[in-house]
Amino acid sequence: MTDAASPSPKPRWSRGSIPWVAVPLCAAILPWVAACTDGEAPQPGVDVPMFEGTVDLEIGELDGDEAYLFSRIASVAEDPLGRVLVVDREVSEVRVFDSGGAFLFRLGGEGDGPEEFRGPCCLGFSPEGELWVRQAARYTAFELGDAAATYLRVQRRPFGGQGGAAPVTFDAEGRLVDIGSLRSSGEPFVHGRVHVNEDGSADTVVLREPEAAAEGHRTVVVDMSGFAEGFSGTAQLYLYQPYGPLWLRAHAPGGAWASASRSLYAVELHAADGSMTEIIGPPDPGPPLSPEEREYAQSRLERDMERGNLDEPAFEIPERKGPVADIFFDQAGRLWVEKAAADGAEMVEADVYEGAALVARYRWPSRVDPGAVPWATGTALYGVTTDELGVERAARVRFERRP
Repeated sequence: MTDAASPSPKPRWSRGSIPWVAVPLCAAILPWVAACTDGEAPQPGVDVPMFEGTVDLEIGELDGDEAYLFSRIASVAEDPLGRVLVVDREVSEVRVFDSGGAFLFRLGGEGDGPEEFRGPCCLGFSPEGELWVRQAARYTAFELGDAAATYLRVQRRPFGGQGGAAPVTFDAEGRLVDIGSLRSSGEPFVHGRVHVNEDGSADTVVLREPEAAAEGHRTVVVDMSGFAEGFSGTAQLYLYQPYGPLWLRAHAPGGAWASASRSLYAVELHAADGSMTEIIGPPDPGPPLSPEEREYAQSRLERDMERGNLDEPAFEIPERKGPVADIFFDQAGRLWVEKAAADGAEMVEADVYEGAALVARYRWPSRVDPGAVPWATGTALYGVTTDELGVERAARVRFERRP
C-alpha cells in the first residue's frame, strides 16, 4: 500500500485490501467541526489540539548487516518496553529492535513448525502481555524476554486462512477477535468478526452484507485455462475502482470496531456493548486527482481490462478522491479518521475521536505509510518509508502538541 501523497502516484488502498485477487470458484476538518450523534448539531468554537509529527527513527539499510535488510515489511509495532517489532513477510520472521533502532533478536522463520510462520502480517498483545502473531491460517503466541522470545502456543484461525491483514485485538472479556471473510462454495463473501472462546467455540458478528461491502469493486469470472501447465477452471477477479469509493473498517483493543466509506465522512462506531454511534465530519469533498494520479488510474483500468478479458474499462476515473483515506484505532482505543491528501502534499492529517467526541488532530509526513495495520499511540505512529531505490525502512513518527 502506498501513500497517495508520496512521490509515486499510486493510490492508497484500505488497510488490508488488495487491488485484485483471483479465487477459484471451486474453493471456498475545520476548528468548528465536532461529532454529530443522534441528530445533534456540530458545536462551533470547539478548541481541538493539533499534534505535529516528525520522523525520529528509521530502521533499514540498502546493504550491510542482514538484520537491517528488509524484503517486505508487513507491519511495525511497539512493545510495552518501547522496543520496535518489525514483521518481514518475505522471510516470515519478526525482528525486535531497541527503542533506538539497535537489533536485539528475531523470532519465527518460514515453515509449519509451532515456532515458525506462514504468511505473517500483524502483531498484537493479549491482556496478559503475550505477543500474538497473525498469519494466514493461525496465530502464534510468544512471551518476549530481554534477549529472546519463548514460544507459548498456536491458535488456529476460525476463518480458515481468509481475510488478509487485520489488527490483532482482544475483546472486553479477553477473547481473541479474528477478522475475515466467511464463504460457502459459490456464495458471496460475508465479512465478519469471530470472538474465540476458551473452549475453541466462536461467536460470529457479521460486519456488512456482501452487497454493501462490494462498494467500489466489481467481480469478474475469468477462464484460467492456460494460466499454467495443467491448470484449468475459472476464477473470480476482484477489480477495484482507482480512487473510488471503498468500504473501510477498523478494529480496536477492547472490542469496539468502526465502518466507513472513502466517499463520505460518515463513520459508524460500534461499541463493545453492541451500541452504534454515527460520526459525521465536514461535507467537504476530497482533493482533485493530479495528472499523474489520473495516468496511474488509467493504467490500472487497462491492466484490469486485460486480466478480466473486458471490452471496456470496469470503472470511470473520478474527478476527485473521497474525503477519507482510511480509519484505524490507536492503542488507547481512539478512532483516527485519516483524511485524503492531495498528490504531492508533504503532510497527512487525521481527526482523532474518543467515542464520538473529536479530541485532537494529528499530522505526520506523507512519506511514512502506516500500512495495512497502523500502530499508533498518543505520542507515536509507526509505519514504513520507501526510498527512490525501493529500500523499505521501519519508521517511527514522534508527535508534539503545537502551541
